[in-house]
Amino acid sequence: MITLNRALKLRDLEVFCVLKDGNILSYVVIEDTRKPLTAEDKKLEPLCYMDEEDLDAILNVFRISIINDEKLNEETSMMIRSYFSDFVNNTALTNFITMEFVKEDLYEEDSNINFFNKILCYIGSDYKIEKFDEMNWIYLSQD
Repeated sequence: MITLNRALKLRDLEVFCVLKDGNILSYVVIEDTRKPLTAEDKKLEPLCYMDEEDLDAILNVFRISIINDEKLNEETSMMIRSYFSDFVNNTALTNFITMEFVKEDLYEEDSNINFFNKILCYIGSDYKIEKFDEMNWIYLSQD
């Protein structure tokens, strides 16, 4: 059985831990970049199938990054991609890109601010999580 644990929820960033039968399958980062597409973004799925005119209309891109300590098999990858693509509301002005990353030592650290910042750096995000009072951690992680 697949379950989700939202490890972190901030204004423009969410980090999920995807579990299968109680074991970590991967981490997924959803980032609102608040930026238009780059030339590299346009080459990625699902954007690579769109017309240039439609691509030029997109003003904001969400990045969905799937991070695991080893390459996911195709079935698992497609399941995670499909599931998280439903998290983003596509409009004529907003779309998303999905990328997968392998970080071999991913599960060797505890989930804390430093861990999340290392993941963000590894996936090439500009987002930096600033330290905050531990009393606010639970508050920030709730819906």
